[in-house]
Amino acid sequence: MTDEDLATGARTALGALKGQRGACPLAETLVEYETLAPDARARRPEHAHIQVCSRCQLLLLHMADPKPAPSRLGWLLPLAAVAVLAVGISLVDWRSDPATPADTVRGSEIQAVAPAGTVTAVTEFSWQSPIQSDRYRVTVRHGPDQVWQSEAAATRVAPPQNLFERGVEYSWQVEAIDREGDVRMVSPPQPFVIR
Repeated sequence: MTDEDLATGARTALGALKGQRGACPLAETLVEYETLAPDARARRPEHAHIQVCSRCQLLLLHMADPKPAPSRLGWLLPLAAVAVLAVGISLVDWRSDPATPADTVRGSEIQAVAPAGTVTAVTEFSWQSPIQSDRYRVTVRHGPDQVWQSEAAATRVAPPQNLFERGVEYSWQVEAIDREGDVRMVSPPQPFVIR
């Protein structure tokens, strides 16, 4: 059997099926058919045709699954969006000069380099800062008492000679200060002892 024989057979079968199903019913008839109960549909004359006609079945399928009616609450979505936007805007801090600047970082970002630990003498205090600052404040303490404080524009400052006693433990820290006088960053205390 060749492909031509198969194609001829398929055409003959399709023609016979079309002959059996007859002409499609009118659209009004299909609409009425769709509203009937299943047992009432079986008694209708177009029932046999609809059972074999794919076009009629497709039309009935579309009638049975109509698009949902638009909601009467369609206005609610834009109103909800406006409410959320209003709440969001009210939560934003619009002040131009906040109490604490957003880029203030407190902690151990400034590294106190020298003096550290046991040293033979203190000729200068030096540190590394990851930010540019208007000036730096160095404070030296013995316990809770402030022994010396100085400000410098560079990342090093020299203390007065013979200020520190041998064998006494001191600690020092550095504060980065901006033009307005606000402390932007603070180093952790660095202990030292002169032997």
